[in-house]
Amino acid sequence: MPVYESQLTEGNLKNSHIYITAVLGRLTEAVEGVPAKPPRAIRLEYKGLKVTAEIPKSQHGRPRKFFREPNFVKSFFERTGAAVGDTVLFEEIGPAQFRLDLRKANAS
Repeated sequence: MPVYESQLTEGNLKNSHIYITAVLGRLTEAVEGVPAKPPRAIRLEYKGLKVTAEIPKSQHGRPRKFFREPNFVKSFFERTGAAVGDTVLFEEIGPAQFRLDLRKANAS
């Protein structure tokens, strides 16, 4: 299964969101010649935590590059001990479905 990465910033931790820039291409692929339309939501899971997260849109209707589900994100950050510079791993397990994990920045 493909794995995509997103490095955490201070803003991510402060605002309880995670950038999904690395997976946006997987969410907007054209299917059988039909122009690409991103889904309204993605399904995320981490060791028993599960959420269907809305993908926010800009004022112009384009998908934003992050998702914000504060309860899920806070729980994920707390359980993993997430810190600035750590990397969120998105393992694709199905269409618009990802299993999350965290790689610590100081891991060797």
